Amino acid sequence: MSSHPKGTVSHHVAFALAVGLLLCMWTLTTDARPPRASKSTLHIDACFSPGGGCESRIVEEIQTADKSIRGQIHYFTSKPIADALIAAHKRGVSVQLILDKSQEKMTYGRWPTLRRAGVDVRFDREHEVNNNKVLILDGRTVITGSYNYTKAAEEKNAENILIVENEEELAGKYAADFDAHYKHAVKGSS
Repeated sequence: MSSHPKGTVSHHVAFALAVGLLLCMWTLTTDARPPRASKSTLHIDACFSPGGGCESRIVEEIQTADKSIRGQIHYFTSKPIADALIAAHKRGVSVQLILDKSQEKMTYGRWPTLRRAGVDVRFDREHEVNNNKVLILDGRTVITGSYNYTKAAEEKNAENILIVENEEELAGKYAADFDAHYKHAVKGSS
């Protein structure tokens, strides 16, 4: 005879199965995010809008940066992303941004607020359009995709981001492209 009271073992098994089922269901939901990668494990994830939380995911990734954030952003009106970049700058992260030249005169652009906070913001006037949408975090994580950093991209447009963590070779390629554009980008009017 078992030393467990009658039915105890079956309750433990039922509980374990229920927890397992809940975990499986959680990983299948659209809002579920895989666990964060360790500092050495390659991790790739994607996010889709509208309604997929791309903006909050970008903010979350910015909050993990501790050395540098370098970005090329076509359209940029997102207050939460701007606030996250300013907070990163205030905690000592080097933040450098290159925006499309159209952003310099945009009424709802975030660059004046970023510039006033001390963020290095420049404009790419050399190309007809700088349609890049990429952030490079700490030289090891890349966020890219069709997603413009705007409310419309978050709430209305069909857009995507791809997040590749702990891939220094890929981040290096994006950093080299950033450097090439940074050389001709200008600070513009304040």
